[in-house]
Amino acid sequence: MTITHLVTVIADEIRAATANLRLPIEYHDDDEDAARQAIQVFEGYIPKDLFESTTYYPCVVVELIELHDMLTAHSEATVGLSFGVFAKKADAWKDAFHLMEVVRQRLLSKRELAKRFRLMGDITWQAAQQQPAPFFFVYGELTYSVYLVQEPIPLERTVPADLLVTEKPKVLKVDGFRRVIT
Repeated sequence: MTITHLVTVIADEIRAATANLRLPIEYHDDDEDAARQAIQVFEGYIPKDLFESTTYYPCVVVELIELHDMLTAHSEATVGLSFGVFAKKADAWKDAFHLMEVVRQRLLSKRELAKRFRLMGDITWQAAQQQPAPFFFVYGELTYSVYLVQEPIPLERTVPADLLVTEKPKVLKVDGFRRVIT
């Protein structure tokens, strides 16, 4: 669960960084009074029920791309960030880059997250080669060092509390045999 926790921690940082940011949603070229919408942050993927509409824009999707365990050093997790906006104005692509820059500044200023993940290596930020206007996308790829298990770790540090059983199983002795009652 540590790796999924990294995605959640990054998503929480993005939510905090964009809490006061509102970007326009424009459905027409001359929409001067475009509504401004809060940034939606999704962990993993955009929910299927939202995918067929434009209601989830502007958004950031945080996803785990890959994990490398280097047994002599540490583990590295590569996380992808997808920034998307929807607007018909000619310079709408700037909104995608503005959103990326707000997040970029936040993550660069907080290189250690949750006392167990550290931003490291090169960071790549790029625009999609083909921008399917009125949708505009920018992508980021970050690598974090992850606490490497070198010795047993108590489960409560790696598994969410709702998945742990805190009660000890009851043991019943019958005819000299021990049986665990669950």
